[in-house]
Formats: sequence, structure tokens, C-alpha cells
Amino acid sequence: MKKNKVAVVLLTVVVMSMGITACQKQEETKENKESAEVVSEEPEEMEKPSENKPETAQQETDPLLKPLADSPEIQACMAWWDFRDGYDPDDTILMEVMEQEENEPDQEDEYEDYACYTDEMKNKVDEICATYGLVKLSGMQYDVSYDEICSQAGTGKFCQDSEIVKHDLLRGYLYDDGSFLFEGNLMLSGSKVTKTIYNVGYQFSRSVKGTFNAAYLHLGDLAKYNVRKYTTKNGEDVFFLCHEELNPMIIAEREKSIVVVSGLGDLSDVSDVNDEALELFADAFDFAAIP
Repeated sequence: MKKNKVAVVLLTVVVMSMGITACQKQEETKENKESAEVVSEEPEEMEKPSENKPETAQQETDPLLKPLADSPEIQACMAWWDFRDGYDPDDTILMEVMEQEENEPDQEDEYEDYACYTDEMKNKVDEICATYGLVKLSGMQYDVSYDEICSQAGTGKFCQDSEIVKHDLLRGYLYDDGSFLFEGNLMLSGSKVTKTIYNVGYQFSRSVKGTFNAAYLHLGDLAKYNVRKYTTKNGEDVFFLCHEELNPMIIAEREKSIVVVSGLGDLSDVSDVNDEALELFADAFDFAAIP
């Protein structure tokens, strides 16, 4: 039924928005506090703006991430979420669509991977693709194994076990262009000094360049992250992104794609880009096997 399909769209919108919500909480709390302080002041005691008062410098994206941040794929994703965050904020339109289409049969929709439920949203997707020279995602396959993903996406086996790394690979999603996402779990053994065992859950995504991917590259405000460039044991350069309100991420820009790995489990509280666990986490994947 169409209603079930739109309900999935609603869930997708909620999940895709969660990545930036945590980042906003601390700022909203601060803004509310400042607003309360202004209201409590006596009007006659309010200071006049000082002409010599220095302006607060805006936080800028780390120079290490500037080339990636300026890529058409990231720019397109940012444009979409700038639009999406202000569109139908209370889901009024979505609920009306669900009621109107309750008894309509499901139909294939080239915009369903963007959680579109109005023509305005679909037009925005087309506009973004035209602006940044990208194509839409298509041909999504569900419940695909890791081996099937590697075979159909044209990658090598980038998850390999060793004496200090044990992978538990789950299933995921795959698109016609070779973009994919899957989840897994890792058991990592720390250095001989710390002798720490890390149990890590993760989401591993690959977004093929030239395709508009609004979900896998939804990274929020890149200026909020602490960033470190790291060279893996296989000689591949990656970036660690850490923020005290969000899970840490690894980003690897490949020749034909952008890879994003989000750390969960024992990595959830890691906010230091120099943490040993992040290095072990990055070394658990062979990014060279991914074009």
C-alpha cells in the first residue's frame, strides 16, 4: 500500500536528520539561556552597541577538509539539507499526503531515495542535480551481503581479519552505480601497553562521485569537527572527524568515490582525534581496495 511506503519515507527523514540534531542541542540550549538573560534585564540598563566591539569570528571548515567540502557531491548534499530543514518542519504536508494516498498502489519513483513526497521536493532534487552536474541514485537493492556488495560494486575485499582485528559483517544496501552502505562489528586489540580490547559497531558507506547522495554524505556542519589526517598501515590517507556531541567518523576520498565510516560502540564517546582507538579502527579497513 502507498501509505506504508510514505511511512517509510517519514522514518527515513527522521533518521537522516538525526546526524545534525545532536550538534544543534548544545547551541540551542546556549541560545535559550542568552535569550532569557536579555529578557530579564531592565530596559534602561541595556548597553548601547559599541562601535569598537570586535565581531565574533565565524568557525571555518578545517583546511584539511576544504577540497572535500568544496566537492559537488558534498555541496549538493548541503544544499539539499538547507532546503529540507526548512521544508514542512512539522510534517503537516507529509501527513496530508499519507491520508490522500492511503489506498493508492505503490509505484516506482525515481525520487524515493531522497524521501520526496511532494512535487516541490522532487523539483528541488532536479535543480540540485542540474546545478552540480550530478545524477540521481537508482536501482537500490536491499539485504545485500558483504561479498555481493564487493562483487557488484567492483571493489576488492576491504574488510580483512588479522591477529588484532575480527570482523562480524552484516548486510546492507547497494545501488546501480556502486554506492552502498552496510553495518558491521569489530573486535580490536589495542597496543601492548594499553592491552585494551575495543568492541566497535560501525556503518560503512561508499558514495560514487557524480551521483547525488543525500543520505550517506549528510555530515552536518564540517566546521564543527576536529580533524586529523592519518596514514593507515597500508599507506592510505584518511581523515578522522571528531565532535563531542557526535560519533567519530573516518572519511577517505578515493579516485571514484567518497567513503564514510561512522564508529559506534566503544568509539561512541571518542572525541580526541589522536585516540589510539581511531587508528586501530582505520587500520581495520583496506581503503586501497575501494576505487
